Amino acid sequence: MSLNNWAALPLELQALILGRLEVADYLRFGAVCRSWCSTVAERPCLPKPQIPWLMLSDSTRDPDTRRFFSRPDQKMYKIHLPEIHGRLCIGSSEGWLITVDELSELHALNPLTGASLALPSVATFFDVAGVVRDSDGHITDYVIGYDNLGEVPHEVEHMRVYYYLKAILDPSSAAVAVIHGEFNDLSFAHAGDESWTALQPPLPQIFCDIIFRKGLLHAVAISGALVVFDLDAPGSPVVVTCVERPHSQKWEQRGCCFNQKYLVGSPDGKDLFQVWRDSRWLPVDGNSWRESILPGDARMTVAFTIFKLDERRNEWSEVKDLGDLALFLGHNHSMALSTREFPELTSSSIYFTDGYRDGYEMDQQVIRDVGVFNLTDGSFQPYDFHSIDYEWNWPPQIWFTPAPFSSMPTASSKP
Repeated sequence: MSLNNWAALPLELQALILGRLEVADYLRFGAVCRSWCSTVAERPCLPKPQIPWLMLSDSTRDPDTRRFFSRPDQKMYKIHLPEIHGRLCIGSSEGWLITVDELSELHALNPLTGASLALPSVATFFDVAGVVRDSDGHITDYVIGYDNLGEVPHEVEHMRVYYYLKAILDPSSAAVAVIHGEFNDLSFAHAGDESWTALQPPLPQIFCDIIFRKGLLHAVAISGALVVFDLDAPGSPVVVTCVERPHSQKWEQRGCCFNQKYLVGSPDGKDLFQVWRDSRWLPVDGNSWRESILPGDARMTVAFTIFKLDERRNEWSEVKDLGDLALFLGHNHSMALSTREFPELTSSSIYFTDGYRDGYEMDQQVIRDVGVFNLTDGSFQPYDFHSIDYEWNWPPQIWFTPAPFSSMPTASSKP
């Protein structure tokens, strides 16, 4: 091989190089020449694990482009994504985004490969009783059935903003789980299904987070109770186990109202954590006595507490130190990374983004709650963007783990 003929680099060496690259360089690798592009397309290896990027809100200046901030190299990466123009992003899992279009329909997309998955219509959720169309046949409202109010129509824009709380995807089974509706119900579907399947726990629950772990769907309720579902059980989904809520005398005495709870699995899959997050509306005018909420006030996180599950005894215990773990919480599939593997991260810390829909009602330019909490000393630090130009639009930012490959068990197609 000529020293200058890089196109003739043996496939084995190309694969070794690819396995040591960050995702940004992985993508650049395929642009060098046709031979290298073919190597990337065939995906002979996976890139090394990545620190999540922060996907910023849709830009009003360029709505066909989404921007992703990479903390390790302090750079903003722009990806041209006209297929999600005007969509809201409500979930992120292992390189896939779950978005909501103008008609409140859900879509799964890998923004780096263009691969997409067909998901059932919003009209097939158990609480959607029907649709309302105008004289031209366009959908204007969805009719939601309530036990106490009967059937109530909701405008399409209201549906797409407020109907969905969170959606995640399991690449190993092509299953998508969604928290939705006024009472945070839970449904799921596999790619290609014709309708969503409702998941019913033994007792009614208001769910606030979900993760896939060990092939099972784990869901935490606003009460802190844990419900585990087996979506692949023969016949229909079944409840594997239920665990009572954790108890924290410290927080109960302080009277903190934890308005969000998360589930996070350890990188090795052995441990499961539940994270309680308390946020408050804080005045930005310096008047700490004012209690009313005005446009421009900031809803900010003021406390976290973490519990670890003893799966043998089905009990939670409070955790004071995460050791070498760093957690990433938000609308994404919550995740934990080892700071020994990623020394750029701070040990025993929580990297968090906001997920508040009430700020959308008040002011789209409201200060965003994005930062890093150190569990060891209780300190908060804002997420550092330096002087990079960005816009704080709604919907909120979301953690995204870039994965330039598709590992779905079912065939995906480009939009």
